[in-house]
Amino acid sequence: MLHYLYLDYGGLPKYRRELRYSLISLRSELGDAPDAKIVIYTDAPTVYARWPVEVVDITDRIAEWSGEGLYHHRIKPAVVLDALTRFAAPVCFVDSDSIIRPGFHAEVTAKMAPQDVWSVTKCAVVMNGFELMNPFPPLRGFRTHLPHAGRYHYDLEQSWMFNSGLIGVSPVHVPVMEDTLAFIDALIGRAKKFPTLEQFALSEVLRLSQTAVSEVTDTFLHYWQGRRRIYMANEIEKSLSADWNDLTPPKQWAEMDYWKIRAYNYYHGVSHFLSGFQR
Repeated sequence: MLHYLYLDYGGLPKYRRELRYSLISLRSELGDAPDAKIVIYTDAPTVYARWPVEVVDITDRIAEWSGEGLYHHRIKPAVVLDALTRFAAPVCFVDSDSIIRPGFHAEVTAKMAPQDVWSVTKCAVVMNGFELMNPFPPLRGFRTHLPHAGRYHYDLEQSWMFNSGLIGVSPVHVPVMEDTLAFIDALIGRAKKFPTLEQFALSEVLRLSQTAVSEVTDTFLHYWQGRRRIYMANEIEKSLSADWNDLTPPKQWAEMDYWKIRAYNYYHGVSHFLSGFQR
């Protein structure tokens, strides 16, 4: 059974609203699928007590998983590793700032399925999409040693980064996640300079261990960029019920139309600017 994972910590309402919207879209996609389950890792388990999901209380793990607060995004790969060992099954982490589209579950399941390659069975890791090569040039010369993959050095020509809005892994990838956390810890003192360190670390461990990456882009809409996220905050507020426990899908899902986003942000920016003269 594939376990879909969401993460909520810190108690910020805007992020919880995003999670709710994304989870509703995922539930709409899954329907009555017997081979999938939704799990929420959170430091506020009572918030989700009436939702049809499994809840994992991480209140006592926040400090440890965030490197004592040095890098909170470290919690994401820590959650993935915990889920792999807790459920002993494939897991797929889903960022809350996302919309699930039709065909997503079938695509993720197919891309995570074991494949026979030259008489060797391998499992790909699913991620949202490729971003760029040589993502952090200032790391030139950085070296470390990882528990499983061994020696690592930053390569200006080979180092790469995928977006981790989606992370689909199988139990065989436990060493990959352990190495990812070790990689982050080797750079955690510089995390403020590299806010996307967690996705870079995972991407580099996958490259070093020669683990295949399979991208999911068309059925997974990740609106993490600033303007898109501002636009989506408004769409979510308009379309969802005020009842927190009402998981009824909206009549129409938001679309990332370029001109709609520009128009909304232009209006939002002008209104905000003019309001400054009315105070």
